[in-house]
Amino acid sequence: MAGSSEFFPQRRFQANQVGGFDANYYLNNNQDVINNFNQWSKDYSGMHFADYVRTNSDLEKAWSSTYDQHKQSRWQWGSGHWNDYGSTPNEIGGRIKPLVVGGTQHHPGDTRTIWTGPGQSQAKADFGAWHFDTYGRNEGRFGNESSWYMSPEQQGIRDAEVAAQLQEIAAQEAEAMQAAAEGAEAGRLASRRGGGSQTLGASGAATFKGKGLKSSENKRGKGRGTGQFKRPYGASNLSIAATGKGNQQSTLNL
Repeated sequence: MAGSSEFFPQRRFQANQVGGFDANYYLNNNQDVINNFNQWSKDYSGMHFADYVRTNSDLEKAWSSTYDQHKQSRWQWGSGHWNDYGSTPNEIGGRIKPLVVGGTQHHPGDTRTIWTGPGQSQAKADFGAWHFDTYGRNEGRFGNESSWYMSPEQQGIRDAEVAAQLQEIAAQEAEAMQAAAEGAEAGRLASRRGGGSQTLGASGAATFKGKGLKSSENKRGKGRGTGQFKRPYGASNLSIAATGKGNQQSTLNL
């Protein structure tokens, strides 16, 4: 019987035995696992009674002191204690209860136990690790957030989101360029219409003034321009010298 205690550390299942497992992430994202734990932790039919004796030091001491007298195995003695005392309300809340997961309690070498009892947080984490290691991994569940984030499915989702964002940016840039081109074309057309009218007007005015100045200069002389029309004119004396007898001059008044 002494040799059977060597199997005890191997049977106990703990979360740190599963690499890449985060109990908080796994339990928060798998409510069904929590539901399974709540049901399983109250089903004492899966008690490993030999480990029940080992994990409670007072029971281990009591069994060791009475073994020679009763000739009972830990399993037998622990089962009797549980039925007579351990399962009563006075003791059940304070006892460590190793419950079997994955296997049968009748074959200790094939069983793994999780210790429930006061403070269920560690037991829940251990149960989550066992569930992931036994079922969750094969079901496509993720043991931690990093594994979920780097999964092909999540990478595909992120790639699709990036592609959609780039497509939207490209569409916005194309729309902005189109609007700018249309604005430039509209400005060019408006400039052509407005600019042609101004050119004709300026050209006409210049031509008109040029002709007026030229006409005035030819008629009245030396660039007095239109101002000549404002000048009052009186009588003008025009002397015409005529050659005649006695060299007399004749004056013609205009």
